[in-house]
Amino acid sequence: MTRRRYLTEGLVIVVSILLAFGIEAAWAEFSEAREAYRLLESIRDDVEAPQVEVAARQTRSEELSDRARHLLSTLADPPSDEVLRDALLTLGSILIIRGWEPVTHSYDEAVNSGRLRLIESESLRLALTRYNAGVKEVDMVHRQAATQYYGQLEPFMVEHTVYSEIGAEWWRGALVEAPFTTDFAALATNREMWNLVTLRLELEVTLLTLLGRMDALAVEVLGLLNDELGPGAS
Repeated sequence: MTRRRYLTEGLVIVVSILLAFGIEAAWAEFSEAREAYRLLESIRDDVEAPQVEVAARQTRSEELSDRARHLLSTLADPPSDEVLRDALLTLGSILIIRGWEPVTHSYDEAVNSGRLRLIESESLRLALTRYNAGVKEVDMVHRQAATQYYGQLEPFMVEHTVYSEIGAEWWRGALVEAPFTTDFAALATNREMWNLVTLRLELEVTLLTLLGRMDALAVEVLGLLNDELGPGAS
């Protein structure tokens, strides 16, 4: 009887230990799955966040490219002084740049901490890698534009123009009716200005291509993320 009791107690202990291990393993698996779900949600938020800004940047790049082409075309064969002046009045809106803040915080943190392993889908990990490489390409072009602006464009405008006259339309206001002090004739023949406008055009064309690629990659990533997150994720 004592032997059976010991065996029973031993069996209970073993079962309890195995049960505890099982519960611990199940809880660890549940916690990891929950952490993975939260990671996917935060990455999705990061991908969705800049979509409106990307669309606005694409529109602005198209408009800027059109203005730059129009200005270069007008400079090549100006029909009149007034038309030339009106074209040169857009110079500020062509040369000015806007800041860019890439949103990849969750992905970068996951890579640096090793939490990217929580994403089991190889196709999703590959798509995320391509998307974040695309974001960094766009960021690199913006940095190049910023370097160009502060190193070349701003000093040129300060030296050769009155910026309130060639700045964005909403800056000029009543100044449009006032006598202009910018020497538009000299500006039109300034080869440095031609080169700077051409450089800005090249950068914007490159940016348009990269933004389009980034947008397509975002669509792919969001589709895969929503598949992983399940119904109601989108």
